[in-house]
Amino acid sequence: MGRLSDQVVAQLRQAIVHEKYAPGSRLPTAEALSESLGVSRSVVRDALRTLSSMGLVEVRHGHGIFVAVPRDDILTTALTLRMQRSEVTIGEVLAARVTLESTLAAEAARVGDHETLQPIRGHLRRFEDGVRARDWSTAHQEHLQFHLSIIKALQLPALELLIEPLQELIIVSSIPPDPESGEQWGIGSHDPIVEALESGDPETTRAAVRDHFRYAESVPYRDYGRTLFRDVRSALEDRAGAGPVLPI
Repeated sequence: MGRLSDQVVAQLRQAIVHEKYAPGSRLPTAEALSESLGVSRSVVRDALRTLSSMGLVEVRHGHGIFVAVPRDDILTTALTLRMQRSEVTIGEVLAARVTLESTLAAEAARVGDHETLQPIRGHLRRFEDGVRARDWSTAHQEHLQFHLSIIKALQLPALELLIEPLQELIIVSSIPPDPESGEQWGIGSHDPIVEALESGDPETTRAAVRDHFRYAESVPYRDYGRTLFRDVRSALEDRAGAGPVLPI
């Protein structure tokens, strides 16, 4: 039955991916699928459970089975759980971000123009205003959008889809040891990145991003950098449970 179930999963997955069944639409009943595919209802139900675990369908009891609308949070959750079950530290996440973001920012400087780079300054201004106002939710969200807007300046939709699930890692690794310390957020430390981007010089931009991340070598971050990603993420969950402080 397992092999038949896998075959049904493959057939239905192909139909969903090629939008024979549109996102949000209702699938035929298990009985109808059983008849059309020539398999038993138990095989169909097993296949639907697999498709549900993949995030491709939603079983709404009493209403039917629906094609799931694509959601980034499914991938984000899976990646976050994978990171939480690893021994990766915040410092190691930051080191990976330095390599990735400095490379992408250099390319953004090369191909960007006024129109694509303009949103970056807007997010930076709102981030700094949020820090000054101690509006931490806004500060966290705009800080995230500042980093993501550099990637968006590349105008590569496929890259944006690939990077989007990483936003959870950006949020967690960007939060200072003291999340409510305006000083640790480093107002003004992002300005050289924006100026380098607007100059159109890839190597200057690459260096600016790398210089920005040197904050991780400062005293408040040394012990913090050795903290496991999962411990920081759990602490943020506890803080969020106490009030709407963080956008998580």
